[in-house]
Amino acid sequence: MKKFQHLLVGAAAWISSGHYPARAEAVATVKMQVDPNTVISRISPDFLGLGYETSAVAQTNYFSANDATLIQLYRNLGTHGLIRIGGNISDHTRYEPDGISVAHTEREVTIINRANLADLAGFVRATGWRVMWGLNLGTGSPEAAAQEAVAVDQALGQQLQSFEIGNEVDLRGGYQLKFPDFNSYYSNYLAFKAAIRMALPAAAFSGPDVAGNLAWLQAFARQEGQGIHLLTHHYYRTGAKTPGATFESLLNPDPDWQARLGQLQTISQDCGVPFRINEVNSFYGGGKPGVSDTFVSALWCLNNLFVLASHGCTGVNMETDINQLGFISHYSPVVHDPRMTCHARPEYYGLLAFAITGQGSLLKSSLDKPDLNVNAYATQAGQGVIWITAINEDLSRDAGLEVALPARYLRAQVFRLVAPSVASTNQVRLAGAEVSGNGHWASGSPEQVPVTAGTARVIVPHVSAVLLRLQR
Repeated sequence: MKKFQHLLVGAAAWISSGHYPARAEAVATVKMQVDPNTVISRISPDFLGLGYETSAVAQTNYFSANDATLIQLYRNLGTHGLIRIGGNISDHTRYEPDGISVAHTEREVTIINRANLADLAGFVRATGWRVMWGLNLGTGSPEAAAQEAVAVDQALGQQLQSFEIGNEVDLRGGYQLKFPDFNSYYSNYLAFKAAIRMALPAAAFSGPDVAGNLAWLQAFARQEGQGIHLLTHHYYRTGAKTPGATFESLLNPDPDWQARLGQLQTISQDCGVPFRINEVNSFYGGGKPGVSDTFVSALWCLNNLFVLASHGCTGVNMETDINQLGFISHYSPVVHDPRMTCHARPEYYGLLAFAITGQGSLLKSSLDKPDLNVNAYATQAGQGVIWITAINEDLSRDAGLEVALPARYLRAQVFRLVAPSVASTNQVRLAGAEVSGNGHWASGSPEQVPVTAGTARVIVPHVSAVLLRLQR
């Protein structure tokens, strides 16, 4: 404990500034070793992504090359991300080239037109991001899907990444009753795919977009082989209306999900096709107010991104904004207000932190920790810099992180992800700065971290994260 006393003096001053969680019960030592010569996985340049219901596209100027704020929020996360357009609404959408666009819930039909696609195209070209587009398998036809696919391809050009046919095809509700088993679904999928390929011979496809049925995903992988672009799967921690929709459920590990990721990784490796969690967020049903829209979502998001990367996942699409029920989801990292002005919510800061440290290679590391809910990851994007992302999801105890510096690494600096409390819905700060009203964010100066006997030591307060930069 003595070796952390000089750090605790600085921490006490920071607590008094009002940008630090309440004082913890104690500081527990956590020791980390990094092996810079062993790579666990390579993090894809388009790992980060956002996901929208198709009804978002149906709204005039929702996506626009003139929306400087939303464009900036995207650019903060990088210039190689992926937008997924689809969700439940994709199976209740009709494309009418010159029709009047209208956004509806899943109970009615959403109409998109040529102008909507042009708006989206202008937006993605301004950001550099690409698009995964979902087509209507639920209530549409192969011919209508082919017409829509051609229009999307013409509008997006190089910004189109792939098509998906259907959404959560493994569920047993609504139109999914048409598909009592995988073979029934797959025969319909093939009919749609054939019609689209007749019009677009080079069309790329991802799928099967399951909510959770690994047997269907594995069967799809066997049938499609390497002709598929990505295998796709969804994830939510639990339902928004269940008793489990709590701070604790987000902060604590989900062993079932980690086991499933191991299975997904095996399926992906066996068929030689990467997998992506292309619809994901805290609690399905739009999230839970007072939990999904608080600072806890930033920590959950950041840790979940690294959990996915450590299992070889090629990326995520965080579901956002207007959902299939017609309201703005509480879990949304980015939202439009009624005046169509965009702003970032706490979860966005988890994405932003990953955009800084989640680059290049995920390195092998080990963590010697007491009974403390702390996770830490090591990444290296280039020579001479290693990032340590340490996330303390413990609700009451601070961690004294000790990182043994790899050979020739001599210096350490730290940036922090903090908020006044775990329940904060604003005043979140990353590297000393908030995202401004016009979408801009710029890092403040880092703290210098003492290094003695080849070890960097830093306090990681409860319900906070640190980005530790190691340099030669």
